[in-house]
Amino acid sequence: MTEDEQTSDFLEEPSSSIKVDGEEELSEFDDETKKLLFSSRTKKEKDTWEKLPEVSLKNMGFMESMEDINFEFGCSKEFLINGITDLVVNKKCTDVEVHVGDETFNCHLQVLQLSTKYFKKFKNVDSVTLSSDMVTPKGFELAYEWMIHTEAKPQRNHIMELYLTANFLEMTDLLAQLWSRLDDPKLLNGFEAFRLYLECLPLKASVLQDLMLSRIHDYFLIAVATEEYLELEPKYVFKMLSHENMCVNSEMEMFMSAVRWLLYDWQNRKEVAVTIMQAIRFNLMPSWYTTVLKTKQVDEKFQELLDISEIQSMINLGLSFSITQNMLGPTSPLREPLQMQKPLERQWVRNPSIPHHHRFECPKWRYLNLDVFNEYIQHIINAGHRYVPSLEYVKPEQLMSCCHEALQKKSLNK
Repeated sequence: MTEDEQTSDFLEEPSSSIKVDGEEELSEFDDETKKLLFSSRTKKEKDTWEKLPEVSLKNMGFMESMEDINFEFGCSKEFLINGITDLVVNKKCTDVEVHVGDETFNCHLQVLQLSTKYFKKFKNVDSVTLSSDMVTPKGFELAYEWMIHTEAKPQRNHIMELYLTANFLEMTDLLAQLWSRLDDPKLLNGFEAFRLYLECLPLKASVLQDLMLSRIHDYFLIAVATEEYLELEPKYVFKMLSHENMCVNSEMEMFMSAVRWLLYDWQNRKEVAVTIMQAIRFNLMPSWYTTVLKTKQVDEKFQELLDISEIQSMINLGLSFSITQNMLGPTSPLREPLQMQKPLERQWVRNPSIPHHHRFECPKWRYLNLDVFNEYIQHIINAGHRYVPSLEYVKPEQLMSCCHEALQKKSLNK
């Protein structure tokens, strides 16, 4: 019997019942169904199955949900912020060393880059050295503390060192805060300006030096009364005496301020006497005062100063100017050829209780010599913070009542 015949006999005698996956006999099927079942079981390999169409989830109607899924991170945002803040403020896991002078600061490079333009040029660097000529260790320390503390505000102490550091590192926001204080006369009185001026000197901060000088104003003679003024280098004394914003009663007080500094250490300072006196505007002095300067003086050092030929020339030119100025009218055509234009005047102030602030015609007046000026300086020292409120600005042609009366009497007696 052939293989096909054996298969055919097998198909002709199907079992009257079928077991599927261990189930008990199923109910009887009709003959037609049985043929279909047996034909599917004996399908040959060469036959092909019908392919089903490919269907996506979207085509089946499963659309993406439009509602956000609410869930929480493993750690809260507050935890992250507090953790980062702790790393920055307490200088944990720092990645760059900044060397300033003999000191080293452990910092985060990204903090430096966020706060300055200077550090933006550095990438993958673990050590940076800053010029000690422009940045001091204290200045950098304060600047970095400002970077890492959100509520930090610049304090008065070491403010000049902080300014120079901020300027060098190009810290725009910090500079704005510093200038809001340094450039506001309401926050900076004249004596504070003098103190800041002194702090600027060793730091080579010329812009701040000039700004602070312009703010001294009516605190000038308070500054002259200090030991710090007497210890200044000649070039800084010259700048102070040359500045037109300094408040004095007359150019005679500026002259005496120069004399006070020179005579404090005359043996070592006589060689710069001519330079210092070039800051004095002798042509703003009245003729009677310059005339007295040409006479014999009691103090030997003062006389030695006045005997210097260059200073004698300054006094003579001032005297000539005063005399000619009085002779020429304000509209005289000779004023320009004779160069009779007055130099810039100072800020004139007065105090009625000070004798030499009165006109020489007034009975209260005293001639301003070394002794009288020293008494005035002592008065300023004793008055302290009360001195400036006692001053008043002098308006042109404005006289104190006693001086006005004395001048009227003199006119009547002529």
